[in-house]
Amino acid sequence: MKHTVRTYGRNLRSSSRRRSSTPSKSTSFSSFLKRMLKSLLFTLLCGLLLILIFSLGVYFYPDPDTLIPPLALLASALTALLGGIFSIRIHGQGILLSGLCNGCATTAALMLLSLFFTKHASGYSAGIALLLHAAFLLLSVLGAYLGMRRAAPKKRKKRY
Repeated sequence: MKHTVRTYGRNLRSSSRRRSSTPSKSTSFSSFLKRMLKSLLFTLLCGLLLILIFSLGVYFYPDPDTLIPPLALLASALTALLGGIFSIRIHGQGILLSGLCNGCATTAALMLLSLFFTKHASGYSAGIALLLHAAFLLLSVLGAYLGMRRAAPKKRKKRY
């Protein structure tokens, strides 16, 4: 026959083993990294979709060579803007941090991808390329600002 001890709601374990309600720094950093990678994945997929849509539009144009550079810049800018929106929606807080992290990660990914297509580069100088990448970072932060959910305005009572 088993002996059962009734505790009436008390825990018999020692109180020194209780878990803290705040996550550890490594858990917090790993969750931040997972969210950043998730927003980067959504950003790159959105950029791929934009490039495909724009390339389809250029394909049916009589002289596509004139439209390729501006549409490529437009697709990159829209990708950075939408990436900022994705990052703030996934992170939920920290407009500047999430926008800059996503902008830096997107810029790094685009630079790595551009290594494979050096023959088809547009021929911008290094200074203009740096300004464009800085503009993409700012667009990502702007997208994070635009994508931040705001509280609904309170309705004012009319005074008679």
